Amino acid sequence: MDELKKQKIGLFRFRVIASLIGLRKEEWGEKEKILQDISSKQWEIPYTGRSYIGRSTVLDWLRMYQESGEKLESLYPCQRSDRGGSRSMDEETQRMLINLKKELGAASVPTLLRVARERRLLPADFKASRQSVYRLFKRSGVEEELPRKDRRRFEAELPNDLWQSDCMHGPKVEVEGKLRKTFLFAFIDDHSRIIPHAQFYLRENLESFLDCFWRALEKRVLPRKLYVDYTEKNQMPKLMRFFFPIREIALKTSA
Repeated sequence: MDELKKQKIGLFRFRVIASLIGLRKEEWGEKEKILQDISSKQWEIPYTGRSYIGRSTVLDWLRMYQESGEKLESLYPCQRSDRGGSRSMDEETQRMLINLKKELGAASVPTLLRVARERRLLPADFKASRQSVYRLFKRSGVEEELPRKDRRRFEAELPNDLWQSDCMHGPKVEVEGKLRKTFLFAFIDDHSRIIPHAQFYLRENLESFLDCFWRALEKRVLPRKLYVDYTEKNQMPKLMRFFFPIREIALKTSA
């Protein structure tokens, strides 16, 4: 880039930050108002297809100007070097994306680009790939994301450590000439996924549940823990007496 273009860009950046220069700390409210006005205004930015300037970019220009001892040359664009850089983005766009990444933190690249477009910070002809943006963040040291939450399914450590039980409504069957609704009670070993016992019953009550559990015990040994999704809250005392040998019992009720 020749010197004339650098001067033109530097003067434009100075014009943008001019109203912020010299503001004291106690004038923070006024500073925020000016920043809002600048970022919401449409500009004719030299040698770029963009027409809006992000708040973080304005603060970046102001910082560079102040740290240089208020030298206009500090607002000149850096000498471009394609080695290790991006050929698909100009310096201003790169700086804007880096500042936006710092602002949004762990936001993914697709989300960041969407926000940049919504704020009209990208040039109209922006065509850089996501991979180019990833590489830009890596070079700039802002690629780190917050630790991802472990979303792996919980699983008991050993067989028979934990049984889970549930009941679901089944089909209607004919019993003594009448259609009766059925209910499927079942127990499953959380680690091995073995089903010790499952059976259809004509009633959804404690007696059916306990019968199914007893038949499961006849096939397998007593589990260390049991998760019970059961709705009859008033039957809990009886249920607890039946299960007293089990070390841990989780009883979930909806009543």
